Amino acid sequence: MRSAHVLPALALIAMGTLAPQRAGAQTAPEKPGDTIAKAPRPVYELPALIALADQRSPQIQMQMDKLEQAHAQLDEIKWIPWSQFSVSGGFAAVPEIRGTAVYSPNSDISLSSKLGPAWRITVDGVVPIWTFGKISSANAAASALVDVAAADVERVRNLVHHDVRRAYFGLMLAHDARYLLEKAAGRLDSAIGDAEGKDDGDEADLLRMKTYRAEIGARMGEVVKGERIATAALKFLSGLDEAALNVPDEPIKPPRKPLVDVVVYLAAAKTHRPEIKMVKAGVEARSAQVDFAKARLYPDIGLGLSFGWANSPVVTDQTNPYIVDNANYLRYAAGVVFKWNLDLLPAAARVHYAEAQLEELRDTEKYALGGVGVEVETAYGNCQDATLREKAYGEAESLAKRWVATVSAAVSIGTKEDKDIIDPLRAFLTNRFAHLQAIMDLDVAFSTLSLATGDESIAEY
Repeated sequence: MRSAHVLPALALIAMGTLAPQRAGAQTAPEKPGDTIAKAPRPVYELPALIALADQRSPQIQMQMDKLEQAHAQLDEIKWIPWSQFSVSGGFAAVPEIRGTAVYSPNSDISLSSKLGPAWRITVDGVVPIWTFGKISSANAAASALVDVAAADVERVRNLVHHDVRRAYFGLMLAHDARYLLEKAAGRLDSAIGDAEGKDDGDEADLLRMKTYRAEIGARMGEVVKGERIATAALKFLSGLDEAALNVPDEPIKPPRKPLVDVVVYLAAAKTHRPEIKMVKAGVEARSAQVDFAKARLYPDIGLGLSFGWANSPVVTDQTNPYIVDNANYLRYAAGVVFKWNLDLLPAAARVHYAEAQLEELRDTEKYALGGVGVEVETAYGNCQDATLREKAYGEAESLAKRWVATVSAAVSIGTKEDKDIIDPLRAFLTNRFAHLQAIMDLDVAFSTLSLATGDESIAEY
């Protein structure tokens, strides 16, 4: 016997209650007054979360600190050649010594009980004139290392952006799934309640609806888990400390840009990928280190400057230029000086070592280029797969919805029984969720492609 109470509930589900359009929907409060007692959860869109991650992510901050260290090392290397000056001096109490080289009243007594002050200061240094490339090569190596650190910041930033997008789409999918399951569960609960209150209801149809209701309840656990994990990830990555974080109440959407030929993405990776920039800057740094190692085979030539002043009032100042007076003097000198470390054999070994490091990094560059190509091809393949699945599940969802409408119409005119609506309804709900999952997979696939190429413009939603 047909149970007329089943049709209105199931037809309501099929004819639009679970349709994708839910932008601007508001969740009903659990009890009156909840909208006043509970503060609304702050809503963040994807660009805002990415901007917060740029400012607050610990991973990005750590790389920024490393970049500051590289800049500090560059400043140090720039100033080292011009800072080869030293100052020494002191203040002491010395015994009184009178006389000259011819006669002194202290000739038989080296020390006197009478003490007086004495002080001395000496400044020595060299201004480099010609270092055979040591200064320029050291500066070039340090500058290239700054470029390596800057590219590393970009690499970590892209990774964080990718993680934010994955968590964001995961939370949107969980919200869509919750919306879908709650609506289906509510309508089934109503239909089951009506069926249980009828004496002439079909027991088989009732058990079938209860079975489907239990499946929906089991799915809800996955939704709760997904919401918790995605929310925790977003809060960590964006540095937010709100007790509750939410995303816009609208269905998840596919990327804005269509997929183009893989050659475009391979070319973009060679230009934008931070790892390739790091390797290229590393090759420049190693080349400069080879030049520096070769320059160490040669001497340093510079302008030597020296200034010294000492004074002791209790010690007679010796005015004879042929007498060395370490207690009272004013000395200064300037001239061309050189310094040459004659460790030629160890220096040659250092050159060979630097050249080997350079060749190793060049081989690494070849490996990186090949690996990046594989990553781009893999991400591109995932995008193609997700695109096909999104399209196919979208068509399946549309067909299932039409199926539900057709069966509902047939039931309304009496050519089909109410139980016949269960199969098309299940097909609609299954394909709707599969479509949502395919959209998320497509979004994540485009984000992965953006990460593989280093081009953030690919991931536009």
